[in-house]
Amino acid sequence: MKAELEAFVLHEARMLDERRFAEWLALFAEDGVYWVPTQAGQVSPQEALSLFYEPKPLLAMRVARLERPDMHVQAPPSRTVHHVSAVEVPGELEVRSALVMAEWRGGESRWFAGRVLHRLRREAGGLRIVLKRVDLIDSEAPQRAIAVPL
Repeated sequence: MKAELEAFVLHEARMLDERRFAEWLALFAEDGVYWVPTQAGQVSPQEALSLFYEPKPLLAMRVARLERPDMHVQAPPSRTVHHVSAVEVPGELEVRSALVMAEWRGGESRWFAGRVLHRLRREAGGLRIVLKRVDLIDSEAPQRAIAVPL
């Protein structure tokens, strides 16, 4: 089971790096959520602002914008490397990992680091993401626009 779940999160990271955003979106369950809180230990998106709290319909809008050639925050498009490590499977269909993402766009590099929680579900089409939570180590710091998913 651990090998299957680890392969899933590594495959997800590869999709993001290859800008296969529509395929990445398909990894989410219909009730799936992508969440990047602003506070360490934040329990819910209602207790504080979030950098992102996107149910799948909002995530679909993000993907549609990312695929537009005239999206100003992605002209030129970002190039990224998502480095996933320290993968743990603490429970059935739950994966915890460490993430370092390097982004290069328009002559500038940015780095993001944090801990990631994936809650997954088995569906007819395979594993689906019910929750992807990314806790950045500097979540309280001011952030410029983050267009490409972490």
